[in-house]
Amino acid sequence: MRVGIVGATGIVGRELLELLAAGTSIRISELRLSASPRSAGKKLMTAWGELTIRSLDEEFFCGLDLCFFCTGKTISARWVPAAVARGVRCLDNSSAFRMQEGVPVIVPEVNGNLLSADLRLVANPNCCVAQLTPVLHPVKVHFGLEEVTVSTYQAVSGAGQDAMEQMARELAQHPRSVGAGQLLFNLIPYIGRRNNAGHSEEEEKIVRETRKILELPTLPMAVTAVRVPVMRGHALAVTFKTRKEAVPEEIGQLLSSAPNLRVVDAPQPIVAQHTNAVYVGRIRSNSAFAHRSFSLWIVADNLRTGAAHNALKTAEAWCRA
Repeated sequence: MRVGIVGATGIVGRELLELLAAGTSIRISELRLSASPRSAGKKLMTAWGELTIRSLDEEFFCGLDLCFFCTGKTISARWVPAAVARGVRCLDNSSAFRMQEGVPVIVPEVNGNLLSADLRLVANPNCCVAQLTPVLHPVKVHFGLEEVTVSTYQAVSGAGQDAMEQMARELAQHPRSVGAGQLLFNLIPYIGRRNNAGHSEEEEKIVRETRKILELPTLPMAVTAVRVPVMRGHALAVTFKTRKEAVPEEIGQLLSSAPNLRVVDAPQPIVAQHTNAVYVGRIRSNSAFAHRSFSLWIVADNLRTGAAHNALKTAEAWCRA
């Protein structure tokens, strides 16, 4: 199979290259890499030998069977349609097409059944949604879901390479680095633009995409997204109410048997770094708050589980389909 990666030198693109090199069921006969104009022409050593970074143009997609887009929504919105028009299967990691009708947003453990050979475009979900929905899905199936509240604690790497470099500079300058908007020793209580109602772009994504993946279009949800001074690994505090009676032990046993979930006492982002699993812990009932209300804590590597690894799992399942 001839495979392309657009955004190959970015943080998600590099993670994807590492995962492909570690082993995949996709038989790659040719690998093409593209990145920003400043990277075009540079050489990159890969498991497929030394490859030259190519410019992004329509010729890049000629003859490709599958293309991963590890880019922002502006690049994806421009180039994904061009690739699809040439018959390339595209797996887009941006938010450009996630809410477009007819484009499935896939977490393989949850809705991989939507993948089919006739599809030409599949969206990778928001990084928090990729670790939230595999936990909520079994609960939905066995106990039902009435409402969900989520607070996210999102690592700096979720904001991209520039943000990671900013925190590294702040660390080198500490303790002189002080001010609003700094990442080190600080929390930023919103991620992305805020609308007139005060909800941030990230919060809206989590609501819309979770509802779409779980096929619960009217699920009541409240989300608060926060940027925290952690370089890698997102954490989610989740409270939900079930339709049927349940106890924490039942929920813990249910999640222990779910694919790619690891139930531990109190998972931390530093443990999840550079792994592909979703870690769940602190499962408890909220009897002082509401009947059939439960809370738990989820952590995962946002660059792996939240992006590159979910994309690769989806591509492998898609190729099997």
